[in-house]
Amino acid sequence: MQKLINSETKVTEVISFILGQFRDERVDHDLEVTSELILIARILHQRFKINNGIKVKEDKSVILARDEVFKEIKNDEYYELIKNFIKDYRQFRDKNVN
Repeated sequence: MQKLINSETKVTEVISFILGQFRDERVDHDLEVTSELILIARILHQRFKINNGIKVKEDKSVILARDEVFKEIKNDEYYELIKNFIKDYRQFRDKNVN
């Protein structure tokens, strides 16, 4: 049960960070933002559970959203930026862990 609690804590930390950024930028906390945050939480929760070796039931909303993102991702203006950020982060992490 500890792993489940750990994943929930991690999801809460990420959502809290996002809400803090939204507050700082004065983003309205409307139904659209709430639904986006729920989707992000579902994705994170599923990813953390899988990473901890916990079998998860596929979440159809996550699959549909992911598939839509896959269709458009290479045309997105932030694609290369995010790809390079992840690459740089991995190199930084590997360099500092070893």
